[in-house]
Order: sequence, then structure tokens, then C-alpha cells
Amino acid sequence: MLTYVTDKSFGPSGSFAGYFLMGVGLFTIFLSISGAVLLLMGSFMAFSASGCSVDVDHFRIRFTNNLWGFIKVGKWQYVHRKMQLGLSHARMAYQVHSLSNRTISVTDPDWRVNIYDGEKSRKGKTICKFRNRDDAEEALARLSELLNLTIRNEKLALG
Repeated sequence: MLTYVTDKSFGPSGSFAGYFLMGVGLFTIFLSISGAVLLLMGSFMAFSASGCSVDVDHFRIRFTNNLWGFIKVGKWQYVHRKMQLGLSHARMAYQVHSLSNRTISVTDPDWRVNIYDGEKSRKGKTICKFRNRDDAEEALARLSELLNLTIRNEKLALG
């Protein structure tokens, strides 16, 4: 079984806010019950993420939301022969607006291995992501071999 974590549910700023709420919750938990609520909310925001699990023995895949980082919610889907794997370059951008009318933009470029329903499917679902192309190509070849799927033409995946 292969397990991948793709993105934070609340982005980098929401995750940082979750860590901050956890710190405040730890500090105030001895003063009132609201500290426990802050601790619970903060841990949810800090650790929740989306991911994917691949069961290569039974040819199944599950796209999950990992609540608190360890409770996986998602349905298993069987991988059929018409499905294809592909590689895409994603540039995720996060914007934070401050009270002083300033905008901070953070870009996070990465390479993603996607699975497509068929040849004509244009939108794929992300299985895993990597910082550099070489690691993504290795994972693409490995998943293609394990799941016995063809690799999609790169021009179709990037276009």
C-alpha cells in the first residue's frame, strides 16, 4: 500500500494559524474550557490535509481527506485498464491579505502525478506531488508498472 499526502486543507497560512491556535490553547487550557476548544480547532487546521492511498495488490485507489492528519475519509475506486497516468506541472499560489492593505503571495511550484479516466479525459486527479521533475518521473514509472497502466502523452497532460 502506497500513501501520499498532496496538500494542506487550509493552505500554508491556515496551517500556521492552526499552530498558533494550538499554542494559545495550550497556554489557556488551565484557565478555562475554551483552551481545549482552541486546541481542538487549531490541531484540525494545522494537521488536516488531502492525500491518496494506492492499493497495488487489489488495484484500488482512494483519494482522501486526512482529518487531524490520521483519520482518512474517502471511498476506494478500482483502477481499470482504460485509465492513464500523466505528469503535470502545477504552480499553486496562496495570497494573504493583511489589515494594512498589503497582499503577500506565495507560490509553490511542483510536479504532480495524475490519474485520468481515459484518453479523452482532460482533468486528472492528483495521486502524489514532488518538488523536482526527476522524482515525479520515477514515481510515474513505478506507479505505471505496479498498476499496469499506460503513461499519457505529456503534451496532452500539460496542455
